[in-house]
Amino acid sequence: MKVSTLKIVLFVIFVMTLVCLPFVLFGEEYVLPLLESREQRTWALVAIAIALLASDSVAPVPATIVIMYLAAKGGVLAGVIGGTIGLTLGVLAAAWIGRAAVGRLAPKFLPDAELARMRESLQSRLMITLACLRSVPVLAETSVIVAAATGVPVRRIVRVTVLPNFVMSVIYSVAADNSLMTAVLTFAATMLFSYLVWRVVTRREAAAQLVVDATRREQPETKS
Repeated sequence: MKVSTLKIVLFVIFVMTLVCLPFVLFGEEYVLPLLESREQRTWALVAIAIALLASDSVAPVPATIVIMYLAAKGGVLAGVIGGTIGLTLGVLAAAWIGRAAVGRLAPKFLPDAELARMRESLQSRLMITLACLRSVPVLAETSVIVAAATGVPVRRIVRVTVLPNFVMSVIYSVAADNSLMTAVLTFAATMLFSYLVWRVVTRREAAAQLVVDATRREQPETKS
C-alpha cells in the first residue's frame, strides 16, 4: 500500500471513529422514549424527529428508526417531510463540522497536494458517492465530513444530498408499520439497492475510461 493511500485510509478511519464515538459513549436507548413522549402530537413529534436527525452527526441517532417511527405514528406525509428536512439539516451540520473542525486537522494526515487530489476525486463523482452512502450507517456521516474537510463546498454537498434524503424518507415512510422485521428488511433492501447502483455506475465509468484510453492509443502521433 502506498504511503499516500495509507494516510487517506487513516484519515477516513479517524473521521469514522469520531462519528462512532457518541454511540459508544451514550448509546441510542434514549431515542424511542423521546419520540414516544410526543407521539400524541404530530407536529411535536415531527419537530423532535427533525431535531434528532439534524444532530445525527454528533449524537447517536438511528435515522431509519426515527423516520419509520415518525411515519408510523404521524403518517407517511409527516415521515417524508420530517425525514427529508431532518436528514438535510444533518448533512448541513456534518458538512459544517467537516469544514470548521475536521478540515483543520486534515493537513496533519495529508499534505496540501494530496488533499487537492482527494478533493478533485470526490468532486468528480460527488453525487453518486454521497447518494449511495446515504443509507449506510456511519459512512453516511463520514462521507459528508470527509468531503467538506477536503474543501468540497458545503452548498454543493447539501444540494446533491437533498434528493437522496427525500428518496430515503419516502422509502422508510411507506414501509413503516411499527414492525422490527419490516424495518430490518427495508434497511437491508435500501443498502443493497445503493450498492447495486454504485457498482453499475462505477463499471460504466471504468468501461468509458477504457474506451477513451483505447481511442488515444489508436490515434496516430502528430509529426513535428
